[in-house]
Amino acid sequence: MTKKYTAIIDVDTLIIHSALAVQQSSVIVRHKDTGWTREFPNQTEFFGHYLKKDGGWLADLNSKKAEKGLECVSPDAFEIISKIEIIPAVGDVTPEVVVKGRFKNKIEFIANQPWCKDFKICFGQGKNFRYDIAETVPYKNERPEKPLLYDVVKDYMLWKYKEHLISADGVETDDIVAERLWDGWMRAKRQHDNLDVVGVFIDKDLAQFPCLQFNFDKPELGLIKIEALDAAKNLGAQFLMGDTIDTIPGLPTLTPELFKKYGLRKTKGLGEKTARGVVEGSSTPKEVFERVVEAYREYYGEDKLPFENYKGEKSERNWLDHMNEMYRLLRMRTDITKDVGHVSEFLNKLGVNYVRS
Repeated sequence: MTKKYTAIIDVDTLIIHSALAVQQSSVIVRHKDTGWTREFPNQTEFFGHYLKKDGGWLADLNSKKAEKGLECVSPDAFEIISKIEIIPAVGDVTPEVVVKGRFKNKIEFIANQPWCKDFKICFGQGKNFRYDIAETVPYKNERPEKPLLYDVVKDYMLWKYKEHLISADGVETDDIVAERLWDGWMRAKRQHDNLDVVGVFIDKDLAQFPCLQFNFDKPELGLIKIEALDAAKNLGAQFLMGDTIDTIPGLPTLTPELFKKYGLRKTKGLGEKTARGVVEGSSTPKEVFERVVEAYREYYGEDKLPFENYKGEKSERNWLDHMNEMYRLLRMRTDITKDVGHVSEFLNKLGVNYVRS
């Protein structure tokens, strides 16, 4: 007999995916000097990778110009304007009906899994504390605009599933999910076999806790067991690489000595492959964060040095101060009424000796 669980659903992505079902995006490319314009499905079609800008339609154009001995056109000569439209209704089926139906189907897909006996939809609203404590760069300042019919789906969810809803103001959805998953882990006495909840999410922020996960984008994987060591490695890797979606910078890079120590190819920044390379060989959560501490200490140093935040405010920081900012931004709360505290408290609980005598 299949064991039954309560699904704890991170609903943010489901709302966005549903609202995007009727949204069509493209870009208008305009030549700044001549006013010439052309529409492309996306900027990649126009000039390739957004950093290299050496592919796509523009690369084909410049190839033809080079063959004729003509000067190539720089991507900087163009202005790119986003264009977002709602796909028109087909008969009586309005875009609003489509997005509501899409959301309902997604929830029913989860509720109808053989392991699911009940479900809770977690939804946080409003600005949370992370916007105020971010100092290196503004929190979530590069996120795209919400889909045009986001509020239509949100309001439908609040009405249709109010009996299944766990909501809070001034709290991130991920924090609400984390609190419920942690409560379940405590009830289970830290044993997966005793769990009565499953985290339904794709967001890597929630993989920092031991739990059972159901990834609704990859249902073929079934229930995924995240062990305590895996969770620690996931969080440790985030400390190093940051989170580009939420504009959390992490550690800028490793020192040359640490690239050599962990047998990693030296790179300009610190991406996921490098971050994983640092923490992967750890055998305990304590060792994971001993390695993270080492990386921060070696990069920033022990001495307090001048630091200016993105608001122009000046202070002094050492490695622990930088690491504490990343901790408070990245660590999900297991109690939404409380602050996560200082990173030193977290390290002490793990038994990490981070103070040099």
